[in-house]
Amino acid sequence: MKKILLLCGAGISTGILVDKLEEARDKLGKDDYEFEATTIEQADRYVPEADVVLIAPQIQFQLKSLQRRYPEARFSVMDMHMFGMVDGEAIIELAERTING
Repeated sequence: MKKILLLCGAGISTGILVDKLEEARDKLGKDDYEFEATTIEQADRYVPEADVVLIAPQIQFQLKSLQRRYPEARFSVMDMHMFGMVDGEAIIELAERTING
């Protein structure tokens, strides 16, 4: 099971995004993907367990700090278009590129 963590400021928009990601996962047959959304304040609790951490565009300024705190974690920032359009398939593709390096 691959755990994909979504981080944002308040957790509201990423919570909605999880539903779309689950729909896209089912459509693409990616049954081994699990999604979780949380706030940047909860990062310590969730980042260490994630295979990839996708950061909402509005908190991309936190990327370098997160990379320093969690040097073993894999991070990517969702671009404004995929995030704003709630494009589950594009976000899954981003997660896969990040996991595969």
